[in-house]
Amino acid sequence: MKRILILLVLVLLLGGGAAAGAYFFMPALLGLKHEQAAAPPPPEKPVSVKPVTVRMTTLDVPVVIDGAIDRQVHFTVVLVVSPETLAKVQADLPRLRNAIIQFCYAAFPKQYAEHHRMDLPRLKASLSQIAERVLGPGRVKDVLLQSYLEM
Repeated sequence: MKRILILLVLVLLLGGGAAAGAYFFMPALLGLKHEQAAAPPPPEKPVSVKPVTVRMTTLDVPVVIDGAIDRQVHFTVVLVVSPETLAKVQADLPRLRNAIIQFCYAAFPKQYAEHHRMDLPRLKASLSQIAERVLGPGRVKDVLLQSYLEM
């Protein structure tokens, strides 16, 4: 009797396992249609507009301390703008260049007299403020410093 009972339990377990496997992995075999959850629609891709860069000519600024040229600073400014504002920014580049040169002649001697080196993050922040003031708010997304050299 024990053997029959054990055999019956084993047959029920094997049969249940086979039925569960067929239900989950091969529903067509049992005549069932296994519905899968509908995949959510892919998110809409936002239309991204690549920013445009405007490279200014290299700025050469002599640093005059106590009436003598202490060093020469050469750097290039690159503006990151949107394509919509490109024409306006290019038209106003001479005004921006003039404002940057005026700032450099006034600020560089103070910076080098106090610290004996340039604070590039501070310079970048100052150039961003100048660009926003001269070109208008929101026209320039970023100001990049390239090829900075002191002699």
